[in-house]
Amino acid sequence: MKTLLAFLCLTLGASAASLNVGDAAPTKLPTAYLKGTKVSSFDPKKAYVVEFWATWCGPCKESIPHLTELQSKLKDEVTIIGVHVPTGVEAADAFVKQMGKKMDYTVAKDTTGAVQKAWLEAAGQNGIPCSFVIVGGKVAYIGHPSGLNEKSLKEMIAAGEKSADAKPAAKK
Repeated sequence: MKTLLAFLCLTLGASAASLNVGDAAPTKLPTAYLKGTKVSSFDPKKAYVVEFWATWCGPCKESIPHLTELQSKLKDEVTIIGVHVPTGVEAADAFVKQMGKKMDYTVAKDTTGAVQKAWLEAAGQNGIPCSFVIVGGKVAYIGHPSGLNEKSLKEMIAAGEKSADAKPAAKK
C-alpha cells in the first residue's frame, strides 16, 4: 500500500505542457474552501502561491509547516492557497480541521478535477506537492514548494512589479 501511495504521490498523469512561467495564470480556481478567504479571481496587484497537495502524500504533509511559515512572514505580500487534489479529497475536511493553526493559510479542495487539469496537467506536472507563484496575474514559478523561500518570493514580487511598471515601446 505504501508503494502505491508513493507512486500516486509522484504521478498524477502526464501531459504536454501548455502552461509555463510567464503565461497568464489559469482562471480556474477552487470553489470549495475549507479555511481562509475564498479567492474567486487573482488581483493583479497581489501575489499568490497556489500549492497542490493531498492528505495521502507524505512530501505534501512535510511542506505544510514551510508554507505556514512563509504565510506568516509574508502575510501582507502573499496569499497561499493549498488546493487538495481530487484523489482522496473526502479526507481533506477532517485533516485541515485537525491541523488547525499548524496549517495556517487558505485551504481549498478540487472536488471535480477541473482545477488540477487547468493547472497541474496544463503545466505538465506529474506529481505533488507542486506550487505555482502568481505575480501580476502571471505565473512566476512552477515547482516544489521547498524551492520557495522569503527571499525568492520577494524577488519574484519585485520583478513582477517592475515588469508591470514598464511601459511598452512606442510604435512608429
